[in-house]
Amino acid sequence: MAIYREKIFDELDKENLEKMVFDYQNLIEIAMSLSSNLEFDSLVESILYVCIGQMIVDKVAIFLNTNLDDNELNIYMSRGYIHDPDMKIGTKTVLFNYLYTNSGIIDSEKTRELMVIDPLTKDIYNKLLPEIIIPLKSKNSINGLIFLSKKMMGTPYNGQDMRFLEKIAKFASIAVENSRLYRMATLDRMTGLYVHHYFQERLSEELKRSDRTGTPLTLFMADIDHFKNINDTYGHPQGDIVLKGTASIIHQNIRGFDIPSRYGGEEFAIILTETDIKAAYIIAERLRKKIEETYYKLEDYDVNVTISIGLAQFDSKNDKNGKDLIVKADLALYEAKSQGRNRIVMYKKEDRGKNA
Repeated sequence: MAIYREKIFDELDKENLEKMVFDYQNLIEIAMSLSSNLEFDSLVESILYVCIGQMIVDKVAIFLNTNLDDNELNIYMSRGYIHDPDMKIGTKTVLFNYLYTNSGIIDSEKTRELMVIDPLTKDIYNKLLPEIIIPLKSKNSINGLIFLSKKMMGTPYNGQDMRFLEKIAKFASIAVENSRLYRMATLDRMTGLYVHHYFQERLSEELKRSDRTGTPLTLFMADIDHFKNINDTYGHPQGDIVLKGTASIIHQNIRGFDIPSRYGGEEFAIILTETDIKAAYIIAERLRKKIEETYYKLEDYDVNVTISIGLAQFDSKNDKNGKDLIVKADLALYEAKSQGRNRIVMYKKEDRGKNA
């Protein structure tokens, strides 16, 4: 073995040997970084930029399985492409079937062959024009695909690139699967918002950070008005449609670093980090209007709902813990409902004397 290893090193010139050592050092650092990251969006973004930086490409698209009920791969994140959120690759495609029985990276010629002949993927190919496709496999399933464009310098992907990317793919697939399992444990299955226990953990962490750094933090408590009437009139399955729709509006109208959760039933809580109560009011008002303007087809009727919102800013001098802040936001929410609902109320000290 030692003689064989020495022979390989003898055949390598100094420049290639240095590059190989550098690549392996990079690989170790990348693997450590990916394996320690459980935050799904942050992890996917890290994988994306690893591909851009290591291969010097300007276009990357990552398809992932984000629906627990099927194996479709939806485009999750991209750079350099016009992002089409409806772009997906299903299990019945020629590409998917090929990947089930073949491993490794697919080169440009094979990519074109597999995707252009299939009407289900032809348009995707023409939009992305991938030079290579890197499959992310976990056990016997495919949990992602990475599409890379041609290199910016115009040079082809060589054998060393392919070997490096294959190793990256192994680390990335394990990291994505671990992050996905963690995500399943922290997200509410129906709404896609964080579950209650995760909210409590993050609130505690963010309060400590706010206290340490002096940056503002505002808690947002919201409740769908008269939601019981929706369930009683149209049934619980129709009520679920409203819950999912409201959660989707929340996702679309808050910032990426905010922390939205399903607090319980039809009640939601959002941690607005680095945000004072005045800025939080602007976000809350945008959200309130959007919810009020959205109609749902329930049976044969177009139905809309409204939402009441209570806001409270963390006060490190008077709020001992997350419970104190929740009480304040909850009192503001109660005041919003008592004033007629479909409105936002910011917590005031005099609200302490009112019963929720």
